[in-house]
Amino acid sequence: MKNLVSVLVVTHNSQKYIYSTLNSCLQQEYQPIEILIFDNNSSDNTVDIIHKLKTSKVKVFKSKRNIGPYGGLNYLINKAKGKYIAVLDHDDLWLPPKLKEQVNYLDTRPKEICCGTQTYIYYEHKNILILDKKPLRVNYVNHISLMFRNIGFKYDEKFTFSDEHFEKIVLGGNSSKIHCIPNALSIHRIRSDRNNFSRNRYKLNMAFIKEYFSINPIGIKTLINFIGYMVFRYSPTSIEWMLINIVKRRSAKYSLKEFKKMHPNLIIN
Repeated sequence: MKNLVSVLVVTHNSQKYIYSTLNSCLQQEYQPIEILIFDNNSSDNTVDIIHKLKTSKVKVFKSKRNIGPYGGLNYLINKAKGKYIAVLDHDDLWLPPKLKEQVNYLDTRPKEICCGTQTYIYYEHKNILILDKKPLRVNYVNHISLMFRNIGFKYDEKFTFSDEHFEKIVLGGNSSKIHCIPNALSIHRIRSDRNNFSRNRYKLNMAFIKEYFSINPIGIKTLINFIGYMVFRYSPTSIEWMLINIVKRRSAKYSLKEFKKMHPNLIIN
């Protein structure tokens, strides 16, 4: 009997993206799944769109107030019945083999507590996807590619970078303990409206700086990454894109049109 996977999705005003996000879950080749959705008091049609899917795999929990993404994830962890937990943001996507490859990896390696996958970064304003290639063993994978065993792990909600803290400290002990499956099976969207939560949480203030360096070991790479976050948060789109092209000049790039031809059944709106 195959093990159940609990897919956790926290939503807030995601009516533009939520259908394609959930469709990418329902199109997974591995299907013993439950899709648990915590809606952070959306004021648009997000919940109505979810209900129109009419599938027993989806369960929606509506909140009367916005408790933040990590509060929502912890709520869903308490509801999860799966042996494994996979996290997906409300505007991101998975390719069909994603869960299958991760379950196969963890099923055959009982000492491993988690794994991720390589990830495409979809720059919506340019309609371009760039492969964010990582080594096979890392201390942090793209959060929407993460799968971990359902054995009591929780997010520390006091951190702005709670996902990094969760992966680097809670799961990995700040060492390269997370296996990154070499196939690119996740798609992280950089929205053209610049309303990604991952962008807006960055703040150039002392509290943020202290938190960042408490999670990440002090060094040149950490400093470069911090500067990159600040550029990502505060620079105009044109400068950001120029720097991306410099840093990712050797990475695999695909136009949205090319990518859709490669994956014709995937809905990317």
